[in-house]
Order: sequence, then C-alpha cells, then structure tokens
Amino acid sequence: MGSIPTFTVSCGTTHIDLVSVFVNVGIIFCIYLVVSLTVNLEFGYTGIPNFGKVLFVAVGGLMAGTLSYRLALYVLNLQSTDVIANQAIFNSSISKYIVSHPYFGVELFLFSLIVGGGLAALIGYLASFPAIRLKEDYLGMLLLAAGQFFLIFVTAYYPITGGTQGLLIPDPVNWAVSTKDLRDIVVLGILILVAVAVYLYSERVARSPLGRMMRAVRDNEISSEAIGKNTIGIRRNVLIIASALSGVAGVLYVLWSPAISPGTFLRTEWTFYPFVIVILGGAANNLGVGVGTAVFVGITTIIDQARTCILGNGISLPIDINAIEPIAIGILLLVVLLWRPKGLVQEKPSSTIRKSRLKNIFEKANKVLSQERAQLPRQSTDADDETVMKSDDDG
Repeated sequence: MGSIPTFTVSCGTTHIDLVSVFVNVGIIFCIYLVVSLTVNLEFGYTGIPNFGKVLFVAVGGLMAGTLSYRLALYVLNLQSTDVIANQAIFNSSISKYIVSHPYFGVELFLFSLIVGGGLAALIGYLASFPAIRLKEDYLGMLLLAAGQFFLIFVTAYYPITGGTQGLLIPDPVNWAVSTKDLRDIVVLGILILVAVAVYLYSERVARSPLGRMMRAVRDNEISSEAIGKNTIGIRRNVLIIASALSGVAGVLYVLWSPAISPGTFLRTEWTFYPFVIVILGGAANNLGVGVGTAVFVGITTIIDQARTCILGNGISLPIDINAIEPIAIGILLLVVLLWRPKGLVQEKPSSTIRKSRLKNIFEKANKVLSQERAQLPRQSTDADDETVMKSDDDG
C-alpha cells in the first residue's frame, strides 16, 4: 500500500506538511462544530447558559473510552489484577486483533457512540432538575461547578483513567495506520459524516415549530407559559439532546486521539471556546455557528503554525509565545462585538415550511378568494331583487 503524497512548505529550518495541516484542521473543525451547535441549541435558541459544557463532552469521551477498553479486554479474555498498569501490553494485543478483524473496531466505535451519548444524556437529564428550578445565572454557576467537580473526580479516581497516568484505549481504525496520514483521513471522513448529520438535525429543529417555541421560551418564558407552553419540558428536552450530542463529540475527539486522561478535556477548550464560536458566528443561527467555527479554527491554526515556525527557528519574542493564541482570540471577540454585536451572521426568522408548500398554500388561498369575489355581485343582486319584491308586496 503506497503512501499519500505530501506537500511541504519551508519556514527557515522547519518544514510544514500541508496535507497533515489541512486534515487536522478539518478534524478540529468538525469536532468544534458539533460542540458549538449544541451550545447554540441550549444558549442561542433556548437561553440555557450551560457553562459546564466540558462536563458532558468529558463524560462522553472518558467513560466511552474506559468502557470500550474494558469491553475489548473481556472479548479477548485478557485478565490482570491491574488492567491499567498493564495497559501497554493489553493495548498492543487489542491493536493487533483490530488489524486482523476490522469489524471489531467498527463495533467498538459504535459501542463508544452509544455509551458516550447515552451517559451524557443521562447526566443532562439529572442536570435538568436544577435547570427547571434555578434562574439562568445560578444555573450557569451550578453547571460550571459540576464540570470542574467531574474533572477533579476522574483525576482522583484511579479506575477510570488511571488518575494522572492516563489510559491508552483501543483504536477502532488501527487497520489504517500502515499508510502515512491514511488513519487521519479515515477519521476525518467519519467526523464529516457525523458533523453534517448534527448540522442537518439542528437546522431541522430550528425550522420546526419546536424551534419557534424554543425562541419564545428564550425571549419571554412567562408569556410562553401564559399561552399554555410547557417551558419546563422544553428546557429539559433541549438539555438532554444537547448533552447527548456533546457526549458524541467527546467520543469523536477520543477517536482522533485514542488516549484519555483528566487533562484531555479542559474547561477552556470545551466550554469557553464553543461559546466564543457561537458569539462570533451569531447565536440562534446554525449557519453563523459554521462561519464562527471556520474563523476560530482558521485563526488558531495560523497561530499554531506560526508558533511552530518561531520555536523551530529559535526566534525569541518579548512575550510568552503560548499567550499569543488567547490574546488573539480575545481581541477578535472584542472586535466582532464592537463591529457586529449580533455576530458575523445575524439571527433571522426561520421558515418552518418549504417555499414550494408555502407557494401552494398562497395559490389555493388566492383561488378561494377569487371564487368568493366572483360570487359577491350575484349574491348582492339576488338580495336587491328580494328587497324590491318585498317592497312591491307591501305596496
């Protein structure tokens, strides 16, 4: 099997492989798009400030990773008193088995998606109870604290990720590692399919009557309750669905990098950055979220490649080079908020039915009106005749 062609550019003594850069950009774009779409469903459309988004992404990625590892040990009958201490040996055996039995890798990936999405949805359901009772500010603080508590818990609880040691998990696409960059291209293909599916689902929800109801709850919850809408049920269902999709995003990230540890999911990357993307692109606008994700990933990629070039050529800067990215993101956010406070793509009313169907409705309505108007003169003449006849009889 041949290798994939490489295209490199030189930056002094550093060489950058453009194929790898573009593939990694596509992977990061897909993962952040899925997470940001869930933030848009919660915060943009429904007004739920989920500042604990890292909780649901981490539950999906970490729990699906550790359970898929233990499932693989059970299937291959690999036993030990400490499966985490012997993870290097066991993972090697699992990898060899996946290479010879690719279908087993597919089964592990589907298992991870179901477990990650299901457990995240369960956590979302449990989080919906305080979401029903608390106001937005207190709910945001509660979810923020819950996310941080979970990260502390998995760091201290050894069986999940081995504490700070971390855990190597089975690679479902390990059969593709024989060719340079092929594995990442396969992962990118899978992520594109999932990201497109999540985007289409989010767009379908936004254009449905449920989407109008979510906006009504966001804009004025009291008025929504006054006209008989179940605002509690709406907030609960949105939180559960968005949590499940966030767990799927965590599984996708672990698929790309098949190793987990408490440091895999940090609050900055998985809570702050998705909110930045939604604010940049425009809340309550799925197209805006896509634009915001592209802008965010593009800028961070340029900064990362520039940092690689600077470090590779030994160039010294008067500031910490690792601080360039958050500074650039902060400046970008301020500029967009000053220039376009509602985001790069502003929120617009969403049509809930197709234009063709709407056109048919208008045509039928105009036809009925035309028929009624055609009958008005005749009805008016008949009424006048009856009046004249009645007058003659009276005379």
